[in-house]
Amino acid sequence: VDPTPAHGARRELAEEANVSLPLDAFASVGTLSFTFRDRNDGMVVHLFHADVQFREDVRAEDGGDEDAASRIGIATGGAIIDPDGIRGCDEIAPRWFSWSEIPLRRMFADDSVWLTHFLSEKAMQGIDEPVKMNGWFHFGPGGDEGNKIVHYFLDV
Repeated sequence: VDPTPAHGARRELAEEANVSLPLDAFASVGTLSFTFRDRNDGMVVHLFHADVQFREDVRAEDGGDEDAASRIGIATGGAIIDPDGIRGCDEIAPRWFSWSEIPLRRMFADDSVWLTHFLSEKAMQGIDEPVKMNGWFHFGPGGDEGNKIVHYFLDV
């Protein structure tokens, strides 16, 4: 059992994508609550933001000096990730998409609501603070398998 949601996020990221970040890299940006018309149980999802740099980007900035890359990562506050080390598991198959090509129609219905705010222009304009939000989604019959939102509220 994880002592905090951030501990759980760190563990899940390591297990599912082979990405290890220090606990202090996880900044809480909100929660999403889910209820389902035909189930008595609900679900709460904690959202986190982490500043990261890809190792090749950092090397390019400093002419390929890996020690300098580590110093840059510390100086900017972002963790350094080797993109070649990212892997999938039985739950996910990581793929890179440009912002405009994220396959929202193949994802859970709520993703097209909250994820678009999280990845909005405001969020991508280099503002120091990530977008913060709290929300509630109520799914119709079939729960997340039916993938039909009946009601939702999102405070961004």
